[in-house]
Amino acid sequence: MPPIADLGLLPESAAEHQGGTTLCADAPWASACRDPDTVEGFAAVVADYADRLWAAGVRPGEVVALVKANHLDIQALQCAAVRIGALPALLSAAMDPADLLDCLRDLRRPHLLTDAVGAEVLRPWREQLGALVPRLLTLTPGAGLDGAVELGETAPHRVTRHHGTDPTLITHSSGTTGKPKLVVHTVDSLYAHVASQIGVVRSLDHAGISAKCLSFVHVRMSSGLLTVLNTGMPFLGITSPGPARVCETLLRYRPQALEAHPNMFLRWEALAHNTPNPFAPVERFISSFDAIHPRTLRTLLEASDHPDPAFIQAYGQSETGPVTVLMLTRSDVRGAGLSSRDVGGVFPGMTELRVVDDDGSALPDGTPGNIEVRTPARAESIVGRAPLPGRDTWWPMGDVGVLRPDGHVELHDRQVDRVPGVPSTLRAEDVLLDELPELAEVVIIAVEGTVTAVTATAGGTPVEEERWRRARRAAGLPEDTAVDHRPWEEFPLTGTMKVRRNRLPSRAALG
Repeated sequence: MPPIADLGLLPESAAEHQGGTTLCADAPWASACRDPDTVEGFAAVVADYADRLWAAGVRPGEVVALVKANHLDIQALQCAAVRIGALPALLSAAMDPADLLDCLRDLRRPHLLTDAVGAEVLRPWREQLGALVPRLLTLTPGAGLDGAVELGETAPHRVTRHHGTDPTLITHSSGTTGKPKLVVHTVDSLYAHVASQIGVVRSLDHAGISAKCLSFVHVRMSSGLLTVLNTGMPFLGITSPGPARVCETLLRYRPQALEAHPNMFLRWEALAHNTPNPFAPVERFISSFDAIHPRTLRTLLEASDHPDPAFIQAYGQSETGPVTVLMLTRSDVRGAGLSSRDVGGVFPGMTELRVVDDDGSALPDGTPGNIEVRTPARAESIVGRAPLPGRDTWWPMGDVGVLRPDGHVELHDRQVDRVPGVPSTLRAEDVLLDELPELAEVVIIAVEGTVTAVTATAGGTPVEEERWRRARRAAGLPEDTAVDHRPWEEFPLTGTMKVRRNRLPSRAALG
């Protein structure tokens, strides 16, 4: 079928062409009319949700803010809202409550749709909610906020068709560097996230399942759904990143492709040594968020039983979609010196990238500076912010890196995360993880002027002092680098499992 970019119409169209294709979640659809396991079933759930939203009084042009448990049903609810002409705003229930309230305030009195998980997060703030949202809707009978109306009644809805420049979706940035931004995507900008990917997927053998363990409110999941429904790729949504649950799910479904956030893959490294091995059938590992550590790449690719597995890494952000792409094989990662700094080259004919100094002047290849891009996938606007410049202007990514003569981009740091005396925290963290296999996580920050390594080990025991000193020297860190060892569970994370570096110093400063 020809590509369709309208999220409201796409499920129905996909059901007509490939209704029997697998599309399912690893956990029950608690709020849906059925537990769909095919594209046809997914489309039926979307239509039912659209009837329920319509019966609840949601109408074209209105904003529906969604705060609920992480599950594939978020994507069905999103499609249902778009189908009736509303504008869905997908907010993570894992967001800091103060940030969540700020987002609701910026959305200017949206409908608020929650379930038991969302209600639990918002209940302490019930008095403030009354001034921020005109109506509370709940998917969970008896577990909503006081005064919430259950989304139970149905009424035939009216379908709204969307054109390329129409706003179709609001998602939010991770908030690793401050308050999350509410990013508005149009039909065209969202489709540009995946236009080239759809062509690639159609050229591949994708008879096996593509599994994604992501934050289902992230724009990557919405663009992923566009790809899945346009190509007929069998799909599995994994709801929880817990290693035991993930292992069970992978062994049950045996996916051909597996996508997750980089820190999820890092956390799953130990699963590669399980018997049976859950990664054995995976041919393609995919990540499109932060740069991923080389140790994790090696572990995953070596764990696959496929003769030539690949890791596909994309670099981008919520506002731009993917900017560069890199594909690595076993032979690429077995050599010494591999760094997560290399995130590949731009998408030909679609994205432009340059590196500039602080005054905006382009720098020669190999010179570190600020990364800027131009892409048709850039978002339309940011809620509560000044209008964005046209897509023909250069967009600052907020990252420091270099453009190599071969066209590949190397990341050094986020601009706000730079640590004086450390040329690249990314490189230093890569080296430490390679030198110290027991590390489950390490983050380099500055605390009151002192370079500090915040660490967690798989077994919970701090790294032996002499081994730490050797690893520190290999990483090029100063001799007086402090170590703050803490349990992995105490690392402050976003909904996409990025470490919130700006929240780490509080405890480190006490040491």
